[in-house]
Amino acid sequence: MALSSVMLLGAVPLLAQTNFASFTGIVTAKDGNPVASVEVTATNVATGVSYAARSNEAGLYTISALPIGIYKVRAKAANFQGFETNPIKLESAQIARLDIALQVGVTESVEVTGVAPILQTQDAVVGAVISESTISNMPLNGRNFSQLSLLLPGAVSTDPNSFSEPKNFGSGRQREQENNYMLDGVDMNEVIDNLLPYQPNTDALAEVRVDTNNYSAEFGNVAGAVIGSTIKSGTNELHGNVFEYWRDSSLAANSFFNNKAGAKKAELSQHIFGGTLGGPIVKNKIFFFGDYQGFVRNVPSELVRTVAPENWRRGDFSDAGVTIIDPQTGKAFPGNQIPQSRFSPIAKAILANQNLYPSPTLAGQLNNLVAPNSDKQRAHQGDFKIDANRPRADRMFARLSLQKFKSEPERAPIPSNLTGTNDAPFVGAALGWTHTLSEHAINELLLGFTKVKFQTLSTDWAGIGDANASVGVPGGQTIPGLSAFNIGSIGLGSAANQEFNDIKSYQLTEKFSLFKGRHTWKLGGRWLYQRQGF
Repeated sequence: MALSSVMLLGAVPLLAQTNFASFTGIVTAKDGNPVASVEVTATNVATGVSYAARSNEAGLYTISALPIGIYKVRAKAANFQGFETNPIKLESAQIARLDIALQVGVTESVEVTGVAPILQTQDAVVGAVISESTISNMPLNGRNFSQLSLLLPGAVSTDPNSFSEPKNFGSGRQREQENNYMLDGVDMNEVIDNLLPYQPNTDALAEVRVDTNNYSAEFGNVAGAVIGSTIKSGTNELHGNVFEYWRDSSLAANSFFNNKAGAKKAELSQHIFGGTLGGPIVKNKIFFFGDYQGFVRNVPSELVRTVAPENWRRGDFSDAGVTIIDPQTGKAFPGNQIPQSRFSPIAKAILANQNLYPSPTLAGQLNNLVAPNSDKQRAHQGDFKIDANRPRADRMFARLSLQKFKSEPERAPIPSNLTGTNDAPFVGAALGWTHTLSEHAINELLLGFTKVKFQTLSTDWAGIGDANASVGVPGGQTIPGLSAFNIGSIGLGSAANQEFNDIKSYQLTEKFSLFKGRHTWKLGGRWLYQRQGF
C-alpha cells in the first residue's frame, strides 16, 4: 500500500503525468496592464463542450483539467474587442501558456490566425507525447503500443532480438521493472514484477505520453519512465472503424540461413481483428466510445526429443559407448547387456506403454523422436468509455476495460510430460470527476481499480489420467500424469505445476487547485493499495 500527499505553491498549475491538460496565461490591455474579470473560454472543436475561467486581479486565468483534443480559445470583456484563436491542439499533461492581449473597441471578435507555437515552459518534465497518428500508422508487431517508447531518447530494448514483448524496454539505464504504466490516469502495473498486464487496442488510444525525468514526486515509486496512455472519447460525430491484420507463413520468404541449411520456413498463422465506435449520446454533453480486439495465433511446428532406442529398452547397451557396471558386483555386465530380470517392474510398465514413453521415430541415440506441435494463443479484449459534461460545473468520465487471454504452450511429444494452459483475465476500471467550485477553485477526484489473474493449469491432453497407479508407483498422484523423474538426460513426468496469482489494485487520487493572484495553490494525495493472492 502506498500513500502520498503534496502541497505546492507556484506561479502556474502543476499537472504531472495525467491524461488532462490546461491553458494558462495573463490577460493584458494594449498598454500591458492586467485586465481582471475577463471571461476566457476554451471550446473543444470535436465535442462542442466549452470550459470557462475568469481572469483575476493580476490578469491570470487558468482553465485546467481539460480532456486532450483541439480547442479554440475565446476571450471577451466590456469595452474590448473580442479575442479568438485558431485551433490549438492540447496533449496530455500539457500546460499551454497562452497570453491574451485585448484591443480597446466594440467590434466583433478578432480571430488570431498566427498564434505562435505553444511551448511547454511551465515545468521541467523531460518526456514526449506519441500522437494518435503515430500510433495508428507505425507498423507494430502484434499491435503492441509500448514498442513506440523505443523511439524516445534514453529508451533501450532489454531484448535486442525481440521487439514484440510489452515489457521490453528500460529508460535512463534502469531495469524494465522500474517503469510505471498508467491508463486514463489510473495505475496499471501487476505487482509480481511491476510489468504491464494489459495492452489496449492501438486504435482506441488517443495518445501515449512517456515522461523519463523530472516528473512529479507523485510518481516517486519508480526510477524509470512513466508511461501514460489515454483511451479515446466520443465526439459530436459518429466515427468508427473495423480492421483485420493477417500474418501467414505463406506470405513470407524463408530466411537466408534456413535456405542455406535446406530447412523449410517456420509456419505461422496470426489474425488480429476488431473495431471501434464512438459518438454522441446527447450532443455537446454526453459521449461514448467503445472498442473490441481479437487475437488468434497458431504456430504449428515439430518438436524433437531424445528417447531410448529399441535395443536399450531390451537391455542391450552394446552400442552405448560406455561400460555399464553392475552395482551388485562392481563389475561390467557381460557384453554391456543388462538382463531383463534385473529390470524394475515400474520401468517395464513404462516402457511397455506407448502413451507414457513412445518408441523413437528416427534412428540413432539422440534427437530420435519427432512429433507435431502447435503453440496457440487466444485473446479477446475491449474498452468502453462514457464522458459527461455539465456546463461550467462538472466533467465526469467512466471507463471499463476487459480482457480474456489464454495461451496453450507447446506440447512435448512424450505424453506423460504434461504442459499447462496459461490464462490471464484482466479487469480495469476508472471513474473521474472534475468539479468547478468557483472561478478560482477546482477539485479533481479519480478512482481506479485493476484486477489481473495469472493461472497455469496442467492439461492432460493425452488423456493418460493417474499414470502412477497404472505402472505401480505408490502414493497416488494429485494431478494427472506421472511423477517426475529422469532417465539420464531424458525427463519424464508432469512438467506443469498448478499456479494461481490473483492481483488487485485500488487507487484514489484527490487534487485541489486554488488560483490566487499570480500563484497557484495545489493540495492533493494519492492512495494506492495493491494485493497479491496465491
